[in-house]
Amino acid sequence: MVPLVLAVGAHGVLRVRAERAEIIGGTERLMALTAQAMQITLESALRQRDPTDVYRLLFAMTAGQPIHRIRVFNDALRPVAVSDRLPIGDEVPAEALREVLETGHATTLRARLEDVLVLYHLLPIQGPTGRIDAALEVVHIGDELERRTRAAVLAIVLEIGILLAVLSAVTLVALQREVFGPVSRLADGIRRLGEGGAPGRLAVRRRDELGRVAEAFNAMTEQLAAARGRLVAEGERALDLERQLRHAQTLAVAGRLASGLAHEIGTPLNIISGRAEFVLQGLPPDDARRAELRGIIAQIDRISSVIRSLLDLVRPRRPVVAPVQVGQVLERCWPLVEHAARRRRVRLEVALAPGLPPFLADGPQLEQVVVNLLMNAFEACDAGDAVRVRAEARARDDEPGIAVLVEDEGGGIPADVVARVFEPFFTTKPPGQGTGLGLAIARDIVRDHGGDIAVESRPGEGTTFTVWLPAAGAPRPAGAPA
Repeated sequence: MVPLVLAVGAHGVLRVRAERAEIIGGTERLMALTAQAMQITLESALRQRDPTDVYRLLFAMTAGQPIHRIRVFNDALRPVAVSDRLPIGDEVPAEALREVLETGHATTLRARLEDVLVLYHLLPIQGPTGRIDAALEVVHIGDELERRTRAAVLAIVLEIGILLAVLSAVTLVALQREVFGPVSRLADGIRRLGEGGAPGRLAVRRRDELGRVAEAFNAMTEQLAAARGRLVAEGERALDLERQLRHAQTLAVAGRLASGLAHEIGTPLNIISGRAEFVLQGLPPDDARRAELRGIIAQIDRISSVIRSLLDLVRPRRPVVAPVQVGQVLERCWPLVEHAARRRRVRLEVALAPGLPPFLADGPQLEQVVVNLLMNAFEACDAGDAVRVRAEARARDDEPGIAVLVEDEGGGIPADVVARVFEPFFTTKPPGQGTGLGLAIARDIVRDHGGDIAVESRPGEGTTFTVWLPAAGAPRPAGAPA
């Protein structure tokens, strides 16, 4: 804007000067023409009339002309005729008059009297003999010139002002659209980013510096979002590791407790169980006390099973794997669960896809997983419901494997409980009816085999547990048993 204002101002000054020069030059030309006409008339009249009448005629000719005074000087430079007296001085331009009388050439003078421009036009006058014996002075006061000059200056200033206003408005609009707007959006994005919000992507509609700044800002926000995501993931991973550490510490305490319990309680339980069986064998078949003894033995076996489950959880053994068929595993599980299915009056249905490949597994451990899932499914069902076991080939992340699905028609698991079903010691059963260790042990066994276990439940429709294990010959994940 500064160079623009300077350029327009310089143009305005030049225009004012040119306009002033044009006005003054036009006035001088008009005065010269008028003065020449007067000169011709005066010289012609002097040859034929009395000088007094000639001067009176001359003064009459000036009426209505842009002339303020006329004077005639003799060769002694004394005024012999004067039309009017000016209010700004009567000095005689002696040097200029003498030059006109000697050379016979007209001349024009400019002077400023009392801050007013005054124009003088001097012409030689020939007498009846042809000799130059007088000079004519025509005077014009430039107040009208000043007025016209001021009007011209005002018009020029007004034009320049309008031009500057238009240029300023256009410049401001352009700046608002091309600079202030993008910079404001960039500042808003930076402010939102600094406040921790999502600034969003800036629209890039140009390829200049501001466009490159917007692209750099978008790239920076994407990098910050990615970094923030990594930080959140690392934080979650740290929390998960902390939970695992606390869980490991809990299991270590539980392991020491279980070991102590197994040592301190196992021997007395074995003695009690042996004595009860000895007494049971010595009673007649129809003795009513046999039922009581069988109940004592069953409860002792239950306590022993709980202790073994604790030991299996806190001191898991490394699986000894070998190629097995899923059908073989399921066949060995039926005798273990048939009695429970008949007691709960639940139908057990099996569907195995043909041509399933073998997989590497520790047979007894995998049977423990299937039996645990089936027993939980039986307990979730009512009389007449069905429990289905399906097996199919299923790849995961391009890795071939076998999926074993255990489905029940029970009431389902609430959403807030599904996330906790694999936690050790978590159970929804009444006190004394469950330890909350079965699914936790099953999950650890499946993971030790390089597989995964998942649960999907629909309240009111049933629950499905899916056990996935890699097929034999598939690449083994790091840490999985060979």
